[in-house]
Amino acid sequence: MRRFVLTAILSSCIFWAKAQVAEMNWTLDYQIYLKLANDSDFVYDIREAFHVVNSKEITASEYVFYPVNPGVEFASSLSDSLYSNVAHKTLWSALHANIGGGWVHFTNCIAYAMETRKLDLTSPLMLRPKTNWKPKPVTESYKRTQKWEYYVPVEQKHAQKEYKIRLLKGDLGDLKNLPQSYIDLFLNTSQKQYDAYKSSQNYNLLAKIDLVKLLLGSNYLGEAQILYIASAVLESVQAYSSNMLPSVIVFDEFDAAVVLSLDANGYKIEKIVYKAASGIDENEAIQRSSQIEEIIHKINDYNSNSFKKRLGSYYKN
Repeated sequence: MRRFVLTAILSSCIFWAKAQVAEMNWTLDYQIYLKLANDSDFVYDIREAFHVVNSKEITASEYVFYPVNPGVEFASSLSDSLYSNVAHKTLWSALHANIGGGWVHFTNCIAYAMETRKLDLTSPLMLRPKTNWKPKPVTESYKRTQKWEYYVPVEQKHAQKEYKIRLLKGDLGDLKNLPQSYIDLFLNTSQKQYDAYKSSQNYNLLAKIDLVKLLLGSNYLGEAQILYIASAVLESVQAYSSNMLPSVIVFDEFDAAVVLSLDANGYKIEKIVYKAASGIDENEAIQRSSQIEEIIHKINDYNSNSFKKRLGSYYKN
C-alpha cells in the first residue's frame, strides 16, 4: 500500500500553532488515524463522516452547511460579558449576541451543545405550563401546539406533523438549509428508534434530530426558553475541549479527508489528508489542497454574503 500524502498549504498557514490534530493518516478505506496535540489517539470511521460529493455546487441553498465543531481559538475568544447585551426576543438574536458569526455558527453551536448534553430539549425550563386556557377565536398556532408537552415538538409524531405542515405551507425557513441527510434521519426515525438512540447514548444522531426539532419550534419559544438555550450553547462552546474528536469532512471528489473547525469567519481548515489507495503524488496533493482551500474560502464568502442579505432584509421599512 502506498504511503499516504499529508500536505500543508503554507501560504494560508492551515497548520496553525494550536492545531488540534498533530498527526493524521488514511491508510485503510474506512479508517482514519488521528493523533491529537495532547498525544491521545483516535480511530475515525470514514463511513460516519459527513461526505461532500460535489463541493462546487455551493448555491443549492441559502447557506452551505457542514457539521463542524467550534475551534479552540473561537471558543476561547467568547466572553461571559457578551451575555449582558443579549436581546431575548428571538433565539437567533440571543445566540448571535453571545457567539457572533452567521448561520453556520448558530446551527453548529446548537448541535454541539446538544451533542455534549449541555442543551436538553426536555429540560424543566422547556416544559409548557399545563392549562385549560384556549384563545378565542382558536388560533392556528394553538391548534398546532396544544398537544406539545414542551415548547418545541419533542415527540417524534408531533415534530414530524409540524414539519409536514410547514413543508406544505412553504414555510420551512432555516430548515431548508440543513443537509437533506438530517431531514431524512428526522423523518425516518420512529419514537421507538429515537428512545433507543437515547438509551445507547448515541448523541451524535440525537443532536441532528433535535436540531430539526428546535428549528421547528423556535417561533414558539418564550424569553425564559431562549435564555436557557442561549446560556447552554455559550457554556458548551466556552467549555470546548481540544481533546474532543475533531470534525472530519470527506471530499469524495478529491479522495480527501479534511479536519475543519469553526472560527470567527466560518470554516477553517486544520489538516488535509489523502486516501493512500488513491496513489496521488506530492505535486497532485498540493494542487488538490489548493483547490479545497479555494472552495472553503468561496463557501465562507458565500455564507457571509447570504447572511448580510438576510440581515439587510430584517431592517427594511
